[in-house]
Order: sequence, then structure tokens, then C-alpha cells
Amino acid sequence: NQELYHVLITVDRLILQIVLMKIQGYSTHEIARYLKITEKAVYRRMDRLKEKVKKIFD
Repeated sequence: NQELYHVLITVDRLILQIVLMKIQGYSTHEIARYLKITEKAVYRRMDRLKEKVKKIFD
């Protein structure tokens, strides 16, 4: 799907890194510690990506 591809290539690098780490099995706590951001920031960024992807499939 080209729209999904477009969303994935336009998200900021931090969101992309979070997604890749989640796929690799890292916990939210581990991701936050590694990226030096709060766990809440990890959840917020994931929520933003989910909303963008959701718009494609609605």
C-alpha cells in the first residue's frame, strides 16, 4: 500500500527507531532508557503513528 509506505517514510527517525526496537522485542522501559526519553514519550509517539496508520485504513 503506497499510503502506508508514505507514512512510514515520513515519520521522524525517533518514531521509526521505536517501532524497530518494538519489533525486536524491547520493552517500552528499555526503549525509553536507550533513547533517553520518558516512557510516556514512547507511548505518545507510538500513538501518533497509530493514528496516522488508522487514517489510511478508515
